[in-house]
Amino acid sequence: MFSVVKEFNLTVWLIIISTLASRFTFFMVWPFLAIILFNKFALDEFEIGAFISAPIIIGISFGFFVGYLSDKVGRRKIIILGLIINIVSLLALGFADSMALMFTAMVWHSISRSMVENPGKALMTDMLKGREAKDMALHMRYFTLNIGAAFGPLVGVTIGLTAQQITFSLVAATYFIYLIAALIVFTIEAPKNKTKMANDISIKMLFAVLGKDHAFLLFVFASLFTFIAYAQIEVGLLQYLRVENFLDITKFYAILILINATTIIILQFPMLSLLKNWQPLHRASLGVSLLVLAFLGFAFSPTNTQVGIMISVFILSLGEVILFPTMNIIVDRMAPDHLKGSYFGAAALGGYGFALAPIIGGFLLHQYGGLVLWLSMTFLSAMVGGLFYLAQKLQASVVSE
Repeated sequence: MFSVVKEFNLTVWLIIISTLASRFTFFMVWPFLAIILFNKFALDEFEIGAFISAPIIIGISFGFFVGYLSDKVGRRKIIILGLIINIVSLLALGFADSMALMFTAMVWHSISRSMVENPGKALMTDMLKGREAKDMALHMRYFTLNIGAAFGPLVGVTIGLTAQQITFSLVAATYFIYLIAALIVFTIEAPKNKTKMANDISIKMLFAVLGKDHAFLLFVFASLFTFIAYAQIEVGLLQYLRVENFLDITKFYAILILINATTIIILQFPMLSLLKNWQPLHRASLGVSLLVLAFLGFAFSPTNTQVGIMISVFILSLGEVILFPTMNIIVDRMAPDHLKGSYFGAAALGGYGFALAPIIGGFLLHQYGGLVLWLSMTFLSAMVGGLFYLAQKLQASVVSE
């Protein structure tokens, strides 16, 4: 299974290693942004959700056109520009002393992430020829992302940087190193598989192509609902712990993130080996089923103990380890070679779920409490399973034709 790693070149390793380094520092502060906003600006649950969601919505909307542009002008140019904007916006987040400046910086950070991450995934598969190598590169990127997510918050707590606004400056320094490395690697290494997209493909024609791919559109809607539910672990769960008066929230939440990420680190490749003969959409359906069980666990766990929450996070993590790497593989397989960047950009529209999640979760928690929040996420996850089934049927019918 790991023999295909020898096909990875400098560009693939650059993206994988930079993902590890940037997420390690990023997760020292980002999961605790709700606490920063509460302590600094005294925002309530719904206001925090809206403040976080609006920049994400803008970034995702921009990301669709970034994917299209990466097919037209090249992935590397978009990534380099995105890194520069990211560094400036992170420095602004580190020193912002007003809500207006912080909001503006979050908008530009969200835009720049869409310029780095989605073209980066497309670039990795551009650089590789074999199907197994492409799949493994996407798995490795997700694997390193979760190593950073596992140890970033824990190290941040240990050295006193967690939930500190100044930590954004450390993230900016990491991206600066990424920028220098990218300038070097992109100069010395050309892609093996250049995009085949012609310059006469207009945005109108792209919409027409995507509109006819009904299986892919169902997958995007399924992604939207998945992210609304899953993203509650980032904002909804943290605020739920605060509302229910769990002790030492920052440390406990860091432990939950560690459980989430270490489960993925330990089980991602064993689960990949176990399910290697399953169709990607079938694998995704299994992952969603585990999310349903996890949200039921959150709903009915006693609030006077941490054990139920920890078990639910483990089950959710097991679903995630199956579902999320598979979703990238589904996009890569559905996308025509000459429209790969555009498909990754369009798939990123499902990320509206991440944008809507803080608003929906904050509203449900603020108005109705934790039980309604988690049962609502259970229902959404169940709907995703149905959409994956329909997408599988449509894809099979197209192939048979």
